[in-house]
Amino acid sequence: MPIVWINVIDGRPPRSKHMTGLDQERVDWLYEQVAQMVEWDKPMGCPRVLPLHSAVVMVLFGLRHNLSPDVLAELFGCGSTTVERYQDELEILIDTVLSPLYDEIQRQARRGAVLVDGLVAPVGERDGTEDLYSDKKGFCGINIQFVATLSGRLADVGDPCPGARHDSRAFRESGIAERWAGHYAEGGPGMIGDKGYQGAGIVSPYKKPPKRELTEVRKTCNTALNRVRAAVERAIAHLKSWKVLKTGFRRSLERFPAVLRTVARLEVFRVHGPLA
Repeated sequence: MPIVWINVIDGRPPRSKHMTGLDQERVDWLYEQVAQMVEWDKPMGCPRVLPLHSAVVMVLFGLRHNLSPDVLAELFGCGSTTVERYQDELEILIDTVLSPLYDEIQRQARRGAVLVDGLVAPVGERDGTEDLYSDKKGFCGINIQFVATLSGRLADVGDPCPGARHDSRAFRESGIAERWAGHYAEGGPGMIGDKGYQGAGIVSPYKKPPKRELTEVRKTCNTALNRVRAAVERAIAHLKSWKVLKTGFRRSLERFPAVLRTVARLEVFRVHGPLA
């Protein structure tokens, strides 16, 4: 049995808050839920290299800090192929465990007005994949559309779009426009975006007309909208604290949608904790 990277008691690292971004109670709760869904230590066949709790921590650690499989393998005393296998296996289970909470938080967010914005997650150049380069950001990436509450809490994440997509187009193609259509319809609770969403049907700041200045009334409206929209910047910052979306996605792009779903659910879980 290889030597694991840290002292382990009953298969559990004694502390993992700073590695995972989750307090210890949340990590332990997540482990217990995953343990009910998988037969980790089978009586037949090769034994697992890592105890389940350590494997869950390793997967969370990788998402939080965007560590490569080679680095995780050295830290946890296993092979890089083992890391990749555990990531593929456990991320799906984490997604499944946290989906009811994610759906409930989204349902609660639908009661009031919301904010929409996009971020571009860097992925680097990929052979055979077009439209990744974002002129606005200056690098190749994936456009992620997301919805946040007025308090700056994540409520929904759309399907990933190529980085070259303008936010107003990605808003439609990501599925966010359809899922939240009732919010920006006449009489709806309301949806607010930045100038990149002009023409999408949602509330957005006025643009300055060519060769003219905005009226004082419109300037006042823009100031009020920007103050409200400040909350969405906090939501972006918290989502990007999962550095797999910030410092360069290294895995196959085919895995990106699944990783994005898992990270979105983990961020909601980090804020709200398990369902009561």
